[in-house]
Amino acid sequence: MKSTLIAAAAILGLSGAAYAQNAPMQPGASNPPPGTSYSGTGSSELPPPTTGTPRAGALDSPNGTAGMAGARAQIESAGFTNVKGLSHHTDGTWRGRAVKNGVEVAVVLDPSGRVMVQ
Repeated sequence: MKSTLIAAAAILGLSGAAYAQNAPMQPGASNPPPGTSYSGTGSSELPPPTTGTPRAGALDSPNGTAGMAGARAQIESAGFTNVKGLSHHTDGTWRGRAVKNGVEVAVVLDPSGRVMVQ
């Protein structure tokens, strides 16, 4: 009888430890991604970038450079529409995507002003 009582007490003691290891997780983020300042408010806004890397869509923003606006205008004057993703390369070309005749294509504007489909 005494051994049965000891065995029952041991089982009860171990089951409490096992239950404590399986405690439910608290809702919400417990380990925020690096570079963010998660405040627990559920906001999807991220803090400003610290690396100088533009956010997604920044290349298509209306706040682009004058050079980008000129390149966009030249590509549009060649009959393209919906010009987006323009980037200036070290060889002096502007590259991006645009639509002509209902088809989106890769376009290149060379330093001499020629617009080519790539």
